[in-house]
Amino acid sequence: MLRNAVDRGLLLKYSNSLNELFSKYSALSPTDFEQRLNTADPVERDFWEQIRLSHIFDRTFRPLAGYSYFEIVRTSGLWDLTSRAFPESALAESAVCNSRRVTDNQVQQVWDRPIEFHIDAQFFYDHMLSLNFWTPLTPCGIEAPGIKVILLGVKATKDFLEYNPDGYVPGPTDFARMNRFRCFKMQDTALQEHNMLRHVWAPAFSLGDVLAFTNFTMHATHHTPSMTMPRTSIEVRIDLPSAAI
Repeated sequence: MLRNAVDRGLLLKYSNSLNELFSKYSALSPTDFEQRLNTADPVERDFWEQIRLSHIFDRTFRPLAGYSYFEIVRTSGLWDLTSRAFPESALAESAVCNSRRVTDNQVQQVWDRPIEFHIDAQFFYDHMLSLNFWTPLTPCGIEAPGIKVILLGVKATKDFLEYNPDGYVPGPTDFARMNRFRCFKMQDTALQEHNMLRHVWAPAFSLGDVLAFTNFTMHATHHTPSMTMPRTSIEVRIDLPSAAI
């Protein structure tokens, strides 16, 4: 956890820019939204599927807003800190850098619901290390949904999830790289059975706080019935192609 790491004025700027964009997309009628989701263009369809989940990627945000999510790590010194921590690897801006808005389980257009434990590597890539600088744009973890992580190293997590780079026989709901991990072991019952819930950490965030974790860190939305406020966050990912995993 990096406390008070990012300028609050910059985060308010992101919040205002994203609110403007989300207002534009949420103004579409459900019928218009569905028409865009049903387009024959796979790139366009993917864009609207991500927007439905409140995911605005940096590649979309940058030309529309005139600045990038990566300013969060570049202006705060976190990019330089990462470079010093991993001198063996060049740093690269990840293509998987996006916003996310979470409310309660009542799904609304351009909002996402709380999600269960997962690792980024099961969706994006598992061949290299990537750091996620998880940056909320509002205080969270008490009145608004936050994030919870399982405090386990990369190797221990890969061992626990029985990582197989060649993949297992895909299950009926597997996609992306899910079949390279025993993803069922991230279900609450399995985590409890393997005594993993004792490693769960769910911090409270003030505006300006950032949590850094890897693409192999098990994490989930931290959400309780008392959390009635919404939360918007940005996931700034730095790739480390030469770092050992």
